[in-house]
Amino acid sequence: MIATVISKTIITTNPDTKEANLLFSYVREFVEFGGLDEQEEQTGDQVNLDSIVDVYTVQQVKLRAQENLDRSDPIFGITFAFITALNLDSSISKLIRNRCAWCKFAINEESNTCVNVACSGSGKPVDVITTFDLLVGLTDHTGTLQSCNLSGDVAEKTLGCTVDDFVCLAESQKTSLKWRFLLERCKIYLKILPSPNSRTGLRVNVLSCTLADPEEVSQSLSVLGM
Repeated sequence: MIATVISKTIITTNPDTKEANLLFSYVREFVEFGGLDEQEEQTGDQVNLDSIVDVYTVQQVKLRAQENLDRSDPIFGITFAFITALNLDSSISKLIRNRCAWCKFAINEESNTCVNVACSGSGKPVDVITTFDLLVGLTDHTGTLQSCNLSGDVAEKTLGCTVDDFVCLAESQKTSLKWRFLLERCKIYLKILPSPNSRTGLRVNVLSCTLADPEEVSQSLSVLGM
């Protein structure tokens, strides 16, 4: 079936209806979460962290990404940055997603079907897994990386709790958990890819995040001439 526009066709721009607003919100969040990018498994990307040794400031990460725009291979690195955005006390729907158990792509919540056309379960009811899907901000003295993806097993290891544990926490406990990391300097392993569809132009996946050792921070920054 092909839709065509004829003289009797009526097109309403920016319709103000419940359905239109829900669709707009879904598309906006889908893009911000990198939904138009190639979908990746939420398992820390199966990267050996010991193989990642290059340390960057936030500004250097952005410069490297700009230099890498014409290449498909990702950049891996370590940064010592402060967590400046971590909204663990937001609504659950903004923190947790149901994903297809086969391809890890976000599912259609209403029909419980996989929306990944490349998945063998595409368009069919599928088994789902529930994972963290957090967006965090990383800041140092050179700038900020916004909307970095902290998800799946990496998020559980970082927070020290599973999704099931998290949803049972009281709001005060979620706030306390947030402040264990917010405005604290962390050692963060990153995977960076250019992403013209995302709001920031970059897709930044957190592969590991732990509170930083002050001595290691000092040594690393001195090597960078900071």
